[in-house]
Amino acid sequence: MKNKVLAIIFFSIIGVILYSITKSYIKKNDVENHGKISIGKYVYHESWAKGELNIFEFYIGKERYKGNGGRAGKSFSKNIGKFYKIIYSQKYPGVVRALFDEEVTDTMAIFKAGFSKDDIKILPKN
Repeated sequence: MKNKVLAIIFFSIIGVILYSITKSYIKKNDVENHGKISIGKYVYHESWAKGELNIFEFYIGKERYKGNGGRAGKSFSKNIGKFYKIIYSQKYPGVVRALFDEEVTDTMAIFKAGFSKDDIKILPKN
């Protein structure tokens, strides 16, 4: 009886891990193959030993979303408040891939992407 319970627990854990890996692969694949290009505002950075979090805000229609844009280069966090091209998934709205080397400075393009004057005001001056 004890062995059956342990086997059920073990296979349940393996199932959850496989599900998570498969789901993340599907989301990544959707962004790469069916993603839409837009503009996102770089709003937050956090780093730790072997990882980092780079959060972008962006609009789909009139609704605002946030997503992790992926890994950026060293000292990229100084660019918080700037706008960059992003690729987002329409199917999974929080899934984003930022194009860190493609900064957007055209205010008309930023307005068309859904941002307001208030969002642009807080751009850091170089």
